[in-house]
Amino acid sequence: MKTLSFIVPVYNAQDLARKLSLRLPDLKEVAYECGFELIESIFVDDGSNPKLVDLDGVKILRHEKNMGKGMSVRDAFLEAKGDWVLMSDVDESVPVSQFQYLASRADDNVWIVCGSRRGRPGVPIKRKILSKIFSFFASLIMGNRLMDTQCGFKLFHREKMRPIFENLMIKRFAFDVELITTVIEQGGEVVEQNVSWHGGKRSSLNVLKDAPRMLIDLIRLKLSKRGRDNRG
Repeated sequence: MKTLSFIVPVYNAQDLARKLSLRLPDLKEVAYECGFELIESIFVDDGSNPKLVDLDGVKILRHEKNMGKGMSVRDAFLEAKGDWVLMSDVDESVPVSQFQYLASRADDNVWIVCGSRRGRPGVPIKRKILSKIFSFFASLIMGNRLMDTQCGFKLFHREKMRPIFENLMIKRFAFDVELITTVIEQGGEVVEQNVSWHGGKRSSLNVLKDAPRMLIDLIRLKLSKRGRDNRG
C-alpha cells in the first residue's frame, strides 16, 4: 500500500484549519479505499496572528512571519514522509473526498496530478476571470498548456518532486507554475484531473496586490529559464 502525507498552508484561518482537521478521518478512509495509507497531516502556520493552535492529529510547522504560500507548501513537502503528498487549501474548496479521483491517476510515471476546476460550477466570476487571465499569461510566457495551474488540490510523487521543491524559487502564489514548468522541462509527466469545486470560503489571495506579483514571478521564471538555456 502506498503511503500518503497531507499538507496544508494556513494563514489567519484558525476556524477553517480546525474544521479541516476534523475531516482527516474521512480522508483516511477515502485514501485507504484507493490503496493509500494516510500516515501524517502537516499544517504550516504562515505567520498567522493569532498563531494557529495545536490540532489533534496534525503536525504544525510555524513561520514567525508571513513567507508566502509557496514557501509554506515547500516546507511542508520537505517535512513529509509519504510516498505521495496531497496538497489542499485550508478552506477545502475541493473536498477531501475528491482525493479518489487524483489517486486514480497516480502511477509511478506521474510526477504531479493537478486537480482541475475547468467547467465546474461554483467558481466565483472574479476568480474565474483572474484564473483565465493568469493561465493565458502562463501559457504565453512559460509555454504551459495545462488549463488550471492554480487549483490548490494537487498530488505529488515525493521522490520525484523533492529535488524540485528543494530548489523552489517562487515564494507566493505562482509557485505552482514553477513546479509544473520544471517538471515538464525535466521530461516528467503532469496530468490534470477534474474535481468538484464547492467555492472558496475564504482566500488569502488579494487580487489587486497579488496579481501583479504573480505576473512579475512569471517573468522572473521566464528569465531564469532563458538563463539556464543559454548556459546549456
